[in-house]
Amino acid sequence: TLARELAIKSEVPVVPGTLSEVTTLEEVKHFVHDNNVGYPVMIKAAHGGGGRGIRPVRSAEELEEVFFRAQSEALAAFG
Repeated sequence: TLARELAIKSEVPVVPGTLSEVTTLEEVKHFVHDNNVGYPVMIKAAHGGGGRGIRPVRSAEELEEVFFRAQSEALAAFG
Protein backbone atom coordinates (compact mmCIF):
# COMPACT_ATOMS: atom_id res chain seq x y z
CA THR A 1 0.00 0.00 0.00
CA LEU A 2 0.99 3.62 -0.28
CA ALA A 3 1.27 3.93 3.51
CA ARG A 4 3.62 0.94 3.72
CA GLU A 5 5.78 2.24 0.88
CA LEU A 6 6.02 5.64 2.57
CA ALA A 7 6.96 4.08 5.91
CA ILE A 8 9.71 1.99 4.29
CA LYS A 9 11.01 5.00 2.36
CA SER A 10 11.05 7.00 5.61
CA GLU A 11 12.95 4.17 7.36
CA VAL A 12 10.11 3.48 9.79
CA PRO A 13 10.26 -0.13 11.01
CA VAL A 14 7.51 -2.26 9.47
CA VAL A 15 6.44 -5.87 9.86
CA PRO A 16 7.72 -7.97 6.93
CA GLY A 17 5.12 -8.18 4.19
CA THR A 18 4.61 -8.12 0.49
CA LEU A 19 4.82 -4.83 -1.37
CA SER A 20 2.02 -5.84 -3.68
CA GLU A 21 -0.97 -8.14 -3.74
CA VAL A 22 -0.30 -11.86 -4.04
CA THR A 23 -2.95 -14.00 -5.67
CA THR A 24 -1.63 -17.54 -5.57
CA LEU A 25 -0.56 -20.00 -2.92
CA GLU A 26 2.80 -20.34 -4.70
CA GLU A 27 3.46 -16.60 -4.32
CA VAL A 28 2.81 -16.86 -0.57
CA LYS A 29 5.10 -19.87 -0.25
CA HIS A 30 7.86 -18.05 -2.12
CA PHE A 31 7.47 -14.95 0.06
CA VAL A 32 7.75 -16.94 3.30
CA HIS A 33 10.68 -19.03 2.05
CA ASP A 34 12.66 -16.44 0.07
CA ASN A 35 12.50 -13.78 2.80
CA ASN A 36 13.24 -16.14 5.71
CA VAL A 37 10.06 -14.89 7.37
CA GLY A 38 9.21 -18.13 9.12
CA TYR A 39 6.02 -18.90 10.99
CA PRO A 40 3.64 -17.71 12.24
CA VAL A 41 2.50 -15.41 9.42
CA MET A 42 -0.79 -13.66 8.77
CA ILE A 43 -2.79 -14.08 5.58
CA LYS A 44 -5.08 -11.17 4.76
CA ALA A 45 -7.43 -10.99 1.82
CA ALA A 46 -6.80 -7.80 -0.16
CA HIS A 47 -10.48 -6.84 -0.05
CA GLY A 48 -11.27 -8.06 3.43
CA GLY A 49 -12.43 -5.78 6.18
CA GLY A 50 -13.56 -5.93 9.78
CA GLY A 51 -11.33 -8.94 10.39
CA ARG A 52 -12.82 -10.92 7.52
CA GLY A 53 -10.32 -12.72 5.37
CA ILE A 54 -7.47 -12.43 7.87
CA ARG A 55 -6.05 -15.60 9.36
CA PRO A 56 -2.95 -16.70 11.26
CA VAL A 57 -0.82 -19.47 9.77
CA ARG A 58 1.19 -21.24 12.44
CA SER A 59 3.06 -23.73 10.25
CA ALA A 60 3.84 -24.65 6.65
CA GLU A 61 1.48 -27.60 6.98
CA GLU A 62 -1.56 -25.38 7.45
CA LEU A 63 -0.64 -22.69 4.89
CA GLU A 64 -2.69 -24.09 2.00
CA GLU A 65 -5.86 -24.61 4.05
CA VAL A 66 -5.67 -21.16 5.65
CA PHE A 67 -4.89 -19.41 2.35
CA PHE A 68 -7.95 -20.83 0.63
CA ARG A 69 -10.16 -20.30 3.69
CA ALA A 70 -9.24 -16.59 3.86
CA GLN A 71 -9.76 -16.24 0.13
CA SER A 72 -13.14 -17.97 0.26
CA GLU A 73 -14.34 -15.97 3.27
CA ALA A 74 -13.43 -12.64 1.66
CA LEU A 75 -15.09 -13.63 -1.61
CA ALA A 76 -18.28 -14.65 0.18
CA ALA A 77 -18.38 -11.46 2.25
CA PHE A 78 -17.22 -8.89 -0.29
CA GLY A 79 -17.68 -10.48 -3.71
